[in-house]
Amino acid sequence: MTKKIDSKAVGLDIGLLIGRFFMDTEDLHYGYWPDDKTATAQNFAEAQYRHSKLIIDNIPEGVKSILDVGSGSGNLAKKLLGLGYEVDCVLPSEFLAENIRKKLGNQSTVHVCEFEDLDADKTYNMILFSESFQYVKLGFSIDKIVEMLPDSGHLLICDFFRKDLPGKSPLGGGHKWKSFDDKISSTSLNKLTDIDITEETAPTNDLLDKFVTEVLEPIKTMSGEYLESNYPKLTGFLNWKYEKRLAKINRVYFTGQLTGANFIKYKTYRLLLFKK
Repeated sequence: MTKKIDSKAVGLDIGLLIGRFFMDTEDLHYGYWPDDKTATAQNFAEAQYRHSKLIIDNIPEGVKSILDVGSGSGNLAKKLLGLGYEVDCVLPSEFLAENIRKKLGNQSTVHVCEFEDLDADKTYNMILFSESFQYVKLGFSIDKIVEMLPDSGHLLICDFFRKDLPGKSPLGGGHKWKSFDDKISSTSLNKLTDIDITEETAPTNDLLDKFVTEVLEPIKTMSGEYLESNYPKLTGFLNWKYEKRLAKINRVYFTGQLTGANFIKYKTYRLLLFKK
């Protein structure tokens, strides 16, 4: 039986290709604008560099070995290796894993699997989630982290969570902040650092919304008109067949909701450091 392809993994693969071509970056995460709040394609790579630097600056003294969960293209792992850390990677995409192997060589072990399925035979001083915690199963993964970490081991999460607000957010993604806080507070992990960077990362959404409005929407309109004009029967069938899916895509991406203001309203982006 053919294994079903994970849409999240495909999305990351596509994100890498777009970032390489249009923005001269291989990082697969939000930018960080602590001063200049205007996000452009030209300053996006620099903002992503600042995001990585923020994580690196908050790694506690004494950490030597790191498990980088959801390693993206391996750029952060490469930076950490260059600073003298021992780094292993885990991610579900074979395409991204192959990029990491080319980039890191034999300096790092790359596990191609979900974090929940990882069967590691070693412990790490720190487990790191850079915008990848939103993809794991909340309760199961926190329990697994506690089991994997040695005494005095650290967990560092840099990711966004959903605020507890009435109604449905137009922006998907992220665990509920209260559910996360309740779960992790019940474990042996003690919080050392909690930095709210929601406003400093929100401009990423404004850049995405601009890309959708100025690039994707015109392409969508032109291609739709072409298909309707030249292949009306096929177009009608596809619109009927994928009506619900197309409606969801239009609702999420083409209604002007992917803004920094909505991100600030519905999400909270935190850098969190815990110690066992």
